[in-house]
Amino acid sequence: MKRIATAFAVLVFATFAAWADPSGNYDFKGTDLDGETYQGTLQIVKSGDVYELVYTFDDGSVQEGSAVGDDSFLSYGYADEDELGVGLMVAKDGGKWEGIWTHLGASKMSTEEWTKK
Repeated sequence: MKRIATAFAVLVFATFAAWADPSGNYDFKGTDLDGETYQGTLQIVKSGDVYELVYTFDDGSVQEGSAVGDDSFLSYGYADEDELGVGLMVAKDGGKWEGIWTHLGASKMSTEEWTKK
């Protein structure tokens, strides 16, 4: 009986893990390393075992990146013509994500928030 209960628990967990997917469209806002604020939209698309991120800032500029994780956290790298960086986002209630990020050569980090549309 204990094996059946364990197998059932594994099956249920695997089923929920398969449903766990942060893909979608988000509004984002954050603070740059110099203290200036920024915002825009973010699209997250599942691609195999990873997620592709496309940030579109309100000024029209775009940054792309890749992430690993699940519905509770995402660790990502991003790049554009001027910057290469990394970030870590943690899921919060209500479709929100909060996290930290930095870019290559920086000596500090900053914050960002995503809200699912």
